[in-house]
Amino acid sequence: MKKIFLLSAFALALSFQACQTADKKSATTKDSVAGDTNMVNGNHTTGAESTESGVDEAGATFLRKASIGGIMEVEAAKIAQTNAKSTEVKDFAAKMLTDHTKANTALKALAVNKKVITPDALPAEDQIHLDEMKKMTGTAFDKHYMDMMVTDHEKTIALFKLGMQNRDQAIKSWAGNTLSVIESHDEMAKKIVANMK
Repeated sequence: MKKIFLLSAFALALSFQACQTADKKSATTKDSVAGDTNMVNGNHTTGAESTESGVDEAGATFLRKASIGGIMEVEAAKIAQTNAKSTEVKDFAAKMLTDHTKANTALKALAVNKKVITPDALPAEDQIHLDEMKKMTGTAFDKHYMDMMVTDHEKTIALFKLGMQNRDQAIKSWAGNTLSVIESHDEMAKKIVANMK
């Protein structure tokens, strides 16, 4: 009987330890894939901060997606300034670099104010895409980059229209102001693509 009790206690202790290890692993995986959403300025928080700031999950998600999109625009524009053949495409890339750098700075400040963690780097698949673009040059690059700009700006317009519906006034305001700039980029991109055909 004593042996059975000891074996049961040992098995219970092992299963408890295994659960703790699994929890640690899943938490680590989550953090490395999605970013630690409970980190504010490098400190772990309880999650109450986002409630106090008035930002709901939709607002936080919008800020994170907008951040990734903004980083992508800036990095792609840098490549375009080097690899593009057309002066028109290079000029467009220069505008993207200026406008999206400005928007990214404002977004980062807003996110910090609202205690929302936004990414500082691109997801792996976006980085792979940029690395492939670095290998392209000339007319082939121009076409790829401008087609990408049309597609990306259409998606971004839809994202920012959602952002304008958020209950947080500061997010709504920033999304609305930035949307007009994004819509002008979309028009410019479509004109350049039309002239390429």
